[in-house]
Amino acid sequence: MRSIPVACSLLLMSKAVLAQTTAFPTMLADWQRDKGNVLAYIAAMPDSAMTYRPTPGVRTFAEQIDHIVISNVEIAAIALLDEKEAPALGDRAKFLREKAALQAYAAAAYDYVLSAMQRASPEQWQRQSPMYGQPPELPARWLDLAHEHSAWTLGQVVPYLRLNGVTPPTYSMPF
Repeated sequence: MRSIPVACSLLLMSKAVLAQTTAFPTMLADWQRDKGNVLAYIAAMPDSAMTYRPTPGVRTFAEQIDHIVISNVEIAAIALLDEKEAPALGDRAKFLREKAALQAYAAAAYDYVLSAMQRASPEQWQRQSPMYGQPPELPARWLDLAHEHSAWTLGQVVPYLRLNGVTPPTYSMPF
């Protein structure tokens, strides 16, 4: 009798792992494309505009990029890898002012997320975590939300670029 619940649990877990692994290449490609988009937007912005803000009270260009990548790293570290906090990947005082430091920081952040996705165990992918005061979700769901947040926030920097005389790079999409 006891083997039936165990068998059901294993079946459900194997289905969940199979679903995660079949979607995994697409998820990885999405995150690699997102990395390329963010780095292209940083590259397009003049060095002198890292601290530019279009109006008082809004984030600077570099703060917007930091807002994108820090939430990605937090989700990879906390929701996926079950770490206590996200690792520090750069000198914040420096990358909020200097383009080269911002590019290195953003690249390191995306590399961290991609690496976390590749090295996470099936058990880590199945563990639900609460984040940002929200109910627990699976890491794949948190990563989907972070990816959406990244695209949305990157769209917010389009006026920052245009107000500095820059045509935004073409946003790379899967279709």
